[in-house]
Amino acid sequence: MRDHSELTLRKQSDFSRVYKQGKSRGGRFAVILYKRNGLKFTRTAFVASKKVGNSVNRNRSRRLMRAAYRAIQPNVKSGYDIIFVARAAITECREPEVEKQLRKSLEGAGILTGSSNEK
Repeated sequence: MRDHSELTLRKQSDFSRVYKQGKSRGGRFAVILYKRNGLKFTRTAFVASKKVGNSVNRNRSRRLMRAAYRAIQPNVKSGYDIIFVARAAITECREPEVEKQLRKSLEGAGILTGSSNEK
């Protein structure tokens, strides 16, 4: 298993590349921005703006997305940079709902193994 810090998007240039050149899929609780990274592993980032609420709500929303992604991670294809951006509605839900929505968005993007939208 890779070091956790290696699997996290950190550089501004990486974020900018995904925001400018990547594709997106929207859902009720989060927006997923993704782009191929040319690496043999997938890197992720979890973002919550002030639109989501105060610091407690922003931190909770990031925790919810990370927990939901952990359950989905074994099925995620390698070689992508993925940014999960929380929407305000995420503060009113629980992890199973977030997991279901993230799974649906990732399937639609063709990033999950076994999904019908192979890209």
